[in-house]
Amino acid sequence: MIITYMKMTDSIQGTCVLMCPERERWMREKKGLLHRFEIDESTKTSRQPKADPMKTVKCYSRSAAGMVMTDPSQLRPSAVLLSTIRYLFTEIATKTDVDWIVIYDFLFDRLRAVRQDVGIQRIDVPASISIFEPIVRFLVYSVQRLCDRSISEFDATINNRHLFECVSHLLVLYDQRDQRIHSSELEIAMEKLKLDKSREQMEALYILLNMGNVEALTRALMLPLCLRKATYVQLSMKISFAWYLKNYARVCNLISRLPPLLICAAMLNMSNIRRTTLKIMSSGYNSKVLAFPGMKLQQLLLYKDIETVRTDCELHGQKFIDQNVLFEKSAFKEDTKLKNSEMYYTRQTLHEFLPRILLDSA
Repeated sequence: MIITYMKMTDSIQGTCVLMCPERERWMREKKGLLHRFEIDESTKTSRQPKADPMKTVKCYSRSAAGMVMTDPSQLRPSAVLLSTIRYLFTEIATKTDVDWIVIYDFLFDRLRAVRQDVGIQRIDVPASISIFEPIVRFLVYSVQRLCDRSISEFDATINNRHLFECVSHLLVLYDQRDQRIHSSELEIAMEKLKLDKSREQMEALYILLNMGNVEALTRALMLPLCLRKATYVQLSMKISFAWYLKNYARVCNLISRLPPLLICAAMLNMSNIRRTTLKIMSSGYNSKVLAFPGMKLQQLLLYKDIETVRTDCELHGQKFIDQNVLFEKSAFKEDTKLKNSEMYYTRQTLHEFLPRILLDSA
Protein backbone atom coordinates (compact mmCIF):
# COMPACT_ATOMS: atom_id res chain seq x y z
CA MET A 1 0.00 0.00 0.00
CA ILE A 2 1.25 3.45 -0.91
CA ILE A 3 0.25 6.66 0.84
CA THR A 4 1.12 9.88 -0.95
CA TYR A 5 2.12 12.88 1.14
CA MET A 6 2.83 16.45 0.14
CA LYS A 7 6.22 17.79 1.15
CA MET A 8 6.12 20.93 3.23
CA THR A 9 8.28 22.72 0.66
CA ASP A 10 5.90 21.93 -2.20
CA SER A 11 3.15 24.24 -3.37
CA ILE A 12 0.11 23.18 -5.30
CA GLN A 13 -2.61 25.00 -7.20
CA GLY A 14 -5.99 23.38 -7.71
CA THR A 15 -7.46 23.37 -11.22
CA CYS A 16 -11.02 22.16 -10.54
CA VAL A 17 -13.45 24.91 -11.61
CA LEU A 18 -16.59 23.18 -10.34
CA MET A 19 -17.81 22.76 -6.78
CA CYS A 20 -17.16 19.03 -7.10
CA PRO A 21 -14.47 17.36 -9.25
CA GLU A 22 -15.87 15.29 -12.11
CA ARG A 23 -14.17 12.11 -10.95
CA GLU A 24 -15.83 12.31 -7.53
CA ARG A 25 -19.19 13.24 -9.04
CA TRP A 26 -19.18 10.23 -11.36
CA MET A 27 -18.06 7.88 -8.57
CA ARG A 28 -20.74 9.05 -6.16
CA GLU A 29 -23.40 8.93 -8.85
CA LYS A 30 -22.42 5.36 -9.73
CA LYS A 31 -22.40 4.22 -6.09
CA GLY A 32 -25.61 6.02 -5.13
CA LEU A 33 -23.84 8.38 -2.73
CA LEU A 34 -25.44 11.60 -3.91
CA HIS A 35 -27.14 13.81 -1.35
CA ARG A 36 -30.73 14.85 -1.99
CA PHE A 37 -29.51 18.42 -2.56
CA GLU A 38 -27.21 17.26 -5.38
CA ILE A 39 -29.61 15.23 -7.52
CA ASP A 40 -30.79 16.35 -10.94
CA GLU A 41 -34.49 17.08 -10.36
CA SER A 42 -35.50 15.45 -13.64
CA THR A 43 -34.05 12.11 -12.45
CA LYS A 44 -34.99 12.14 -8.76
CA THR A 45 -37.61 9.41 -9.23
CA SER A 46 -35.24 7.19 -11.21
CA ARG A 47 -33.76 4.04 -9.76
CA GLN A 48 -30.32 5.60 -10.04
CA PRO A 49 -30.63 9.41 -9.92
CA LYS A 50 -28.10 11.54 -11.79
CA ALA A 51 -25.95 14.26 -10.31
CA ASP A 52 -26.52 17.88 -11.20
CA PRO A 53 -23.02 19.31 -11.88
CA MET A 54 -24.20 22.75 -10.70
CA LYS A 55 -25.44 21.39 -7.36
CA THR A 56 -22.95 18.68 -6.49
CA VAL A 57 -20.40 19.76 -3.88
CA LYS A 58 -17.18 17.97 -2.98
CA CYS A 59 -17.55 15.98 0.23
CA TYR A 60 -14.98 15.56 2.96
CA SER A 61 -12.77 12.46 2.80
CA ARG A 62 -9.99 11.29 5.06
CA SER A 63 -6.64 10.40 3.55
CA ALA A 64 -6.28 6.67 3.04
CA ALA A 65 -3.85 4.14 1.60
CA GLY A 66 -3.34 4.68 -2.12
CA MET A 67 -5.26 7.96 -2.13
CA VAL A 68 -3.53 10.95 -3.71
CA MET A 69 -4.78 14.04 -1.88
CA THR A 70 -2.66 16.49 -3.88
CA ASP A 71 -4.00 15.88 -7.39
CA PRO A 72 -4.60 19.44 -8.75
CA SER A 73 -7.63 18.28 -10.73
CA GLN A 74 -9.33 17.28 -7.46
CA LEU A 75 -8.61 20.56 -5.68
CA ARG A 76 -10.56 23.82 -6.01
CA PRO A 77 -8.70 27.15 -6.10
CA SER A 78 -9.66 29.91 -3.65
CA ALA A 79 -12.11 31.64 -6.02
CA VAL A 80 -14.05 28.40 -6.49
CA LEU A 81 -14.01 27.70 -2.74
CA LEU A 82 -15.48 31.14 -2.06
CA SER A 83 -18.21 30.68 -4.69
CA THR A 84 -18.94 27.24 -3.17
CA ILE A 85 -19.44 28.80 0.26
CA ARG A 86 -21.72 31.45 -1.19
CA TYR A 87 -23.77 28.77 -2.96
CA LEU A 88 -24.09 26.71 0.25
CA PHE A 89 -25.23 29.67 2.32
CA THR A 90 -27.61 31.26 -0.19
CA GLU A 91 -29.13 28.18 -1.85
CA ILE A 92 -28.94 25.43 0.78
CA ALA A 93 -28.88 27.07 4.23
CA THR A 94 -31.98 29.13 3.46
CA LYS A 95 -34.19 26.19 2.45
CA THR A 96 -37.47 26.05 4.36
CA ASP A 97 -38.89 22.77 3.05
CA VAL A 98 -36.51 20.47 4.91
CA ASP A 99 -35.47 19.94 8.53
CA TRP A 100 -32.50 22.21 9.27
CA ILE A 101 -30.58 19.32 10.84
CA VAL A 102 -30.39 17.78 7.35
CA ILE A 103 -29.09 21.10 6.04
CA TYR A 104 -26.56 21.33 8.88
CA ASP A 105 -25.15 17.84 8.27
CA PHE A 106 -24.71 18.61 4.56
CA LEU A 107 -23.10 22.01 5.15
CA PHE A 108 -20.83 20.79 7.95
CA ASP A 109 -19.37 18.07 5.74
CA ARG A 110 -18.98 20.23 2.62
CA LEU A 111 -17.39 23.10 4.57
CA ARG A 112 -14.97 20.63 6.13
CA ALA A 113 -13.98 19.66 2.58
CA VAL A 114 -13.46 23.35 1.80
CA ARG A 115 -11.10 23.65 4.78
CA GLN A 116 -9.30 20.53 3.61
CA ASP A 117 -8.70 22.02 0.16
CA VAL A 118 -7.37 25.20 1.78
CA GLY A 119 -4.90 23.24 3.91
CA ILE A 120 -3.61 21.02 1.11
CA GLN A 121 -2.98 23.95 -1.21
CA ARG A 122 -1.71 26.26 1.53
CA ILE A 123 -3.82 29.06 0.10
CA ASP A 124 -2.52 32.56 0.76
CA VAL A 125 -3.46 34.47 3.91
CA PRO A 126 -6.00 37.01 2.50
CA ALA A 127 -7.95 34.30 0.64
CA SER A 128 -7.84 31.96 3.64
CA ILE A 129 -9.27 34.71 5.84
CA SER A 130 -12.15 35.26 3.40
CA ILE A 131 -12.87 31.53 3.46
CA PHE A 132 -12.66 30.96 7.23
CA GLU A 133 -14.75 33.94 8.33
CA PRO A 134 -18.09 32.64 6.94
CA ILE A 135 -17.30 29.11 8.16
CA VAL A 136 -16.89 30.45 11.71
CA ARG A 137 -20.23 32.28 11.40
CA PHE A 138 -21.93 29.06 10.31
CA LEU A 139 -20.57 27.06 13.26
CA VAL A 140 -21.61 29.75 15.76
CA TYR A 141 -25.07 30.11 14.24
CA SER A 142 -25.63 26.34 14.19
CA VAL A 143 -25.13 25.95 17.94
CA GLN A 144 -28.11 28.22 18.55
CA ARG A 145 -30.23 26.99 15.67
CA LEU A 146 -29.95 23.37 16.87
CA CYS A 147 -29.53 23.81 20.63
CA ASP A 148 -32.78 21.99 21.44
CA ARG A 149 -31.89 18.86 19.45
CA SER A 150 -30.87 15.57 21.04
CA ILE A 151 -27.21 14.58 20.94
CA SER A 152 -28.04 11.84 18.43
CA GLU A 153 -29.08 14.56 15.97
CA PHE A 154 -26.65 17.34 16.82
CA ASP A 155 -23.47 16.96 18.84
CA ALA A 156 -22.63 20.45 20.10
CA THR A 157 -19.28 19.22 21.46
CA ILE A 158 -18.05 18.24 18.00
CA ASN A 159 -19.39 21.45 16.48
CA ASN A 160 -17.71 23.57 19.16
CA ARG A 161 -14.40 21.77 18.74
CA HIS A 162 -14.37 22.68 15.06
CA LEU A 163 -15.52 26.19 15.92
CA PHE A 164 -12.62 26.82 18.31
CA GLU A 165 -10.16 25.31 15.80
CA CYS A 166 -11.41 27.62 13.05
CA VAL A 167 -11.45 30.73 15.24
CA SER A 168 -7.94 30.02 16.51
CA HIS A 169 -6.67 29.50 12.96
CA LEU A 170 -8.38 32.68 11.82
CA LEU A 171 -6.65 34.72 14.54
CA VAL A 172 -3.31 33.28 13.45
CA LEU A 173 -4.08 34.37 9.89
CA TYR A 174 -4.93 37.89 11.10
CA ASP A 175 -1.64 38.06 12.99
CA GLN A 176 0.32 36.83 9.97
CA ARG A 177 -1.32 39.48 7.83
CA ASP A 178 -0.50 42.19 10.39
CA GLN A 179 3.14 41.08 10.60
CA ARG A 180 3.61 41.40 6.86
CA ILE A 181 2.64 45.06 6.85
CA HIS A 182 5.66 47.22 6.00
CA SER A 183 6.19 50.10 8.40
CA SER A 184 5.71 52.68 5.61
CA GLU A 185 2.29 51.21 4.90
CA LEU A 186 1.25 50.91 8.52
CA GLU A 187 -0.89 54.06 8.64
CA ILE A 188 -2.80 53.07 5.49
CA ALA A 189 -3.27 49.55 6.84
CA MET A 190 -4.65 50.85 10.13
CA GLU A 191 -7.17 52.97 8.22
CA LYS A 192 -8.31 49.82 6.43
CA LEU A 193 -8.63 48.04 9.77
CA LYS A 194 -11.11 50.70 10.89
CA LEU A 195 -13.36 49.60 8.03
CA ASP A 196 -12.76 45.88 8.51
CA LYS A 197 -16.06 44.92 10.16
CA SER A 198 -15.38 41.21 9.72
CA ARG A 199 -12.15 41.46 11.69
CA GLU A 200 -13.96 43.42 14.40
CA GLN A 201 -16.67 40.77 14.51
CA MET A 202 -14.23 37.86 14.74
CA GLU A 203 -12.09 39.47 17.43
CA ALA A 204 -15.24 40.18 19.46
CA LEU A 205 -16.46 36.65 18.87
CA TYR A 206 -13.20 35.19 20.20
CA ILE A 207 -13.53 37.27 23.38
CA LEU A 208 -17.12 36.09 23.90
CA LEU A 209 -16.31 32.43 23.30
CA ASN A 210 -13.58 32.73 25.95
CA MET A 211 -15.52 34.89 28.38
CA GLY A 212 -13.47 35.80 31.44
CA ASN A 213 -10.34 34.14 30.02
CA VAL A 214 -7.22 36.16 30.82
CA GLU A 215 -5.40 35.10 27.66
CA ALA A 216 -8.29 36.25 25.44
CA LEU A 217 -8.52 39.57 27.29
CA THR A 218 -4.76 40.06 26.97
CA ARG A 219 -4.98 39.56 23.22
CA ALA A 220 -7.81 42.10 23.05
CA LEU A 221 -5.75 44.67 24.95
CA MET A 222 -2.86 44.15 22.51
CA LEU A 223 -4.96 44.78 19.39
CA PRO A 224 -4.28 47.86 17.24
CA LEU A 225 -5.97 50.89 18.80
CA CYS A 226 -8.57 51.23 16.02
CA LEU A 227 -9.70 47.63 16.64
CA ARG A 228 -9.49 47.87 20.40
CA LYS A 229 -11.83 50.86 20.32
CA ALA A 230 -14.25 49.25 17.83
CA THR A 231 -17.82 49.11 19.18
CA TYR A 232 -18.28 45.35 19.47
CA VAL A 233 -14.74 44.62 20.63
CA GLN A 234 -15.22 47.16 23.42
CA LEU A 235 -18.61 45.71 24.35
CA SER A 236 -17.27 42.14 24.32
CA MET A 237 -14.38 43.16 26.57
CA LYS A 238 -16.83 44.73 29.03
CA ILE A 239 -18.84 41.49 29.05
CA SER A 240 -15.71 39.42 29.64
CA PHE A 241 -14.52 41.69 32.45
CA ALA A 242 -17.98 41.54 34.06
CA TRP A 243 -17.83 37.72 33.91
CA TYR A 244 -14.33 37.78 35.46
CA LEU A 245 -15.66 39.96 38.28
CA LYS A 246 -18.70 37.62 38.71
CA ASN A 247 -21.15 40.42 37.88
CA TYR A 248 -23.53 38.14 35.97
CA ALA A 249 -26.44 40.59 35.88
CA ARG A 250 -24.20 43.05 34.03
CA VAL A 251 -23.02 40.26 31.70
CA CYS A 252 -26.58 39.49 30.61
CA ASN A 253 -27.50 43.16 30.33
CA LEU A 254 -24.55 43.81 28.00
CA ILE A 255 -25.16 40.64 25.94
CA SER A 256 -28.58 41.98 24.99
CA ARG A 257 -26.85 44.90 23.20
CA LEU A 258 -24.91 42.65 20.84
CA PRO A 259 -25.91 41.92 17.21
CA PRO A 260 -27.44 38.47 16.44
CA LEU A 261 -24.29 36.50 15.60
CA LEU A 262 -22.36 37.73 18.63
CA ILE A 263 -25.36 36.92 20.84
CA CYS A 264 -25.17 33.38 19.46
CA ALA A 265 -21.50 33.25 20.52
CA ALA A 266 -22.20 34.66 23.98
CA MET A 267 -25.03 32.18 24.54
CA LEU A 268 -22.52 29.31 24.48
CA ASN A 269 -21.61 30.41 28.01
CA MET A 270 -25.18 31.07 29.15
CA SER A 271 -25.68 27.69 30.85
CA ASN A 272 -22.75 28.44 33.17
CA ILE A 273 -23.98 32.01 33.73
CA ARG A 274 -27.47 30.81 34.67
CA ARG A 275 -26.24 27.99 36.90
CA THR A 276 -23.86 30.26 38.80
CA THR A 277 -26.43 33.04 39.12
CA LEU A 278 -29.09 30.67 40.43
CA LYS A 279 -26.61 29.31 42.98
CA ILE A 280 -25.81 32.82 44.21
CA MET A 281 -29.51 33.72 44.37
CA SER A 282 -30.35 30.51 46.26
CA SER A 283 -28.12 31.86 49.01
CA GLY A 284 -28.91 35.57 48.75
CA TYR A 285 -32.68 35.08 48.48
CA ASN A 286 -32.90 32.01 50.72
CA SER A 287 -36.39 31.95 52.27
CA LYS A 288 -39.23 29.53 52.96
CA VAL A 289 -41.94 32.14 52.51
CA LEU A 290 -40.66 34.94 50.22
CA ALA A 291 -40.44 34.23 46.47
CA PHE A 292 -38.56 35.91 43.63
CA PRO A 293 -40.59 36.93 40.52
CA GLY A 294 -40.07 34.42 37.72
CA MET A 295 -40.71 37.04 35.03
CA LYS A 296 -37.93 39.18 36.48
CA LEU A 297 -35.59 36.19 36.44
CA GLN A 298 -36.56 35.53 32.81
CA GLN A 299 -35.63 39.10 31.92
CA LEU A 300 -32.45 39.08 34.00
CA LEU A 301 -31.01 35.86 32.54
CA LEU A 302 -32.30 36.29 28.96
CA TYR A 303 -34.62 33.28 29.01
CA LYS A 304 -36.82 32.73 25.98
CA ASP A 305 -39.95 31.99 28.01
CA ILE A 306 -41.15 31.42 31.56
CA GLU A 307 -41.40 27.65 31.10
CA THR A 308 -37.66 27.43 30.49
CA VAL A 309 -37.13 29.38 33.72
CA ARG A 310 -39.31 26.85 35.55
CA THR A 311 -37.40 23.91 34.07
CA ASP A 312 -33.98 25.26 35.04
CA CYS A 313 -35.06 26.22 38.55
CA GLU A 314 -36.59 22.83 39.24
CA LEU A 315 -33.55 21.04 37.82
CA HIS A 316 -31.49 22.92 40.39
CA GLY A 317 -33.83 21.90 43.22
CA GLN A 318 -35.58 25.26 43.56
CA LYS A 319 -39.37 25.40 43.90
CA PHE A 320 -41.37 27.23 41.23
CA ILE A 321 -44.82 28.30 42.45
CA ASP A 322 -47.26 30.51 40.53
CA GLN A 323 -44.48 31.74 38.24
CA ASN A 324 -42.33 32.71 41.21
CA VAL A 325 -39.14 31.08 42.50
CA LEU A 326 -38.82 30.01 46.12
CA PHE A 327 -35.04 29.93 46.58
CA GLU A 328 -33.62 27.51 49.13
CA LYS A 329 -29.85 27.26 49.61
CA SER A 330 -29.83 23.77 51.16
CA ALA A 331 -31.83 22.31 48.26
CA PHE A 332 -29.62 23.66 45.46
CA LYS A 333 -28.25 20.97 43.13
CA GLU A 334 -24.85 21.82 41.63
CA ASP A 335 -24.28 18.73 39.50
CA THR A 336 -27.25 19.36 37.22
CA LYS A 337 -26.40 19.50 33.52
CA LEU A 338 -28.48 22.09 31.71
CA LYS A 339 -29.42 21.85 28.06
CA ASN A 340 -27.72 24.18 25.60
CA SER A 341 -29.17 27.62 26.16
CA GLU A 342 -31.55 28.94 23.55
CA MET A 343 -31.38 32.64 22.85
CA TYR A 344 -34.42 34.84 23.16
CA TYR A 345 -34.57 35.41 19.40
CA THR A 346 -37.28 33.24 17.86
CA ARG A 347 -36.44 30.65 15.21
CA GLN A 348 -38.21 32.80 12.61
CA THR A 349 -36.17 35.87 13.52
CA LEU A 350 -32.95 33.90 13.25
CA HIS A 351 -33.97 32.55 9.85
CA GLU A 352 -34.68 36.07 8.59
CA PHE A 353 -31.15 37.09 9.62
CA LEU A 354 -29.58 33.93 8.13
CA PRO A 355 -27.98 35.09 4.84
CA ARG A 356 -26.63 38.25 6.48
CA ILE A 357 -25.37 36.36 9.53
CA LEU A 358 -23.45 33.84 7.46
CA LEU A 359 -22.06 35.99 4.67
CA ASP A 360 -21.72 39.49 6.08
CA SER A 361 -20.29 41.11 9.17
CA ALA A 362 -23.51 42.89 10.19
